[in-house]
Amino acid sequence: MAFAENLYYLRKKNRITQEDLADSLDVSRQSVSKWETGEAYPETEKLIALCDKFNVSLDDLLRGDLTRQTEIEKDAETGIEWHISPDEHGFARHMDGFSLRIALGVFLIILGVAACVGLAGYSQTLTGKTANLVAAMGAVAVLACTAVAVFLFVFSGIDHDRFRRAHPVMKNVFTEDEVRKFSKRFPVAMACFVSGILLGVVMLVVLSALIDNKILSGGDDAYCYVTAAFLLIVAVSVCGLVYLGIQKTKFDVSEYNAVTGRELNPSPREKLKNALGGIIMLTATAVFLVLGFVWNLWHPGWVVFPVGGIVCGIIGAMLNAKDDHK
Repeated sequence: MAFAENLYYLRKKNRITQEDLADSLDVSRQSVSKWETGEAYPETEKLIALCDKFNVSLDDLLRGDLTRQTEIEKDAETGIEWHISPDEHGFARHMDGFSLRIALGVFLIILGVAACVGLAGYSQTLTGKTANLVAAMGAVAVLACTAVAVFLFVFSGIDHDRFRRAHPVMKNVFTEDEVRKFSKRFPVAMACFVSGILLGVVMLVVLSALIDNKILSGGDDAYCYVTAAFLLIVAVSVCGLVYLGIQKTKFDVSEYNAVTGRELNPSPREKLKNALGGIIMLTATAVFLVLGFVWNLWHPGWVVFPVGGIVCGIIGAMLNAKDDHK
């Protein structure tokens, strides 16, 4: 089975489909499939073509274990050698799932607040029990989205912590070309999401001013709709920023190793920063719910969330600065 496993590994490593490999060798996809399952073997000329295509020796392809070999690639421009190890622990797959779940959780929390604000505005156009019911649905939306987000955070956190404890130090599993492509896309995507937030702020200010000056009709309900739309833009943008941030850690394996080392063995100051951040955001959530249910101030009560985030950032920066001066 050495040949079958080696062929499957080489094809996956080079991100080639069975159809593409079959076309390049002038055989059917079924033939490639049988080679990978060990049901058949290619002819000698096809074996030589495979060796040339994947730059391996015939002996390694037929009898070696390529899945456990570490390759060395050299950047033609810089001359820097890249030591590539097979992703036997599923590091890339794990980080993809982790970043997607965390980003989705952040999106759901902000989406719940946006839905709550929008429904609060709609309830102001209604009367009696119907208005109360719609307002209550807004609260349910916040709680439901938060519940799903908390589940994603807890599950992902436990799974990620388990993975890091099992693999606190990872070898590089990405080629230089993969890292270069991500490095080119990363700043462009980050700029797009940050610009999205700024455009959302512009939209909020402009539409609020139009409502203030009676150019757009509507009362408090209109403000709620505008705020809900703004929060929806923020939800998408922040979700993208979180996803990209975690993906950056995936491609920067040295950063993963450094962050894992710090988080598995946090300093007392790091523990204090995390605890304060949690307390601040929980307090912000409690204040928002009180303002909404007691005084019906869903808008502008949502302001407590960005304020809480800013306070967390300031505290974190101060504590990090003290660590740097030690």
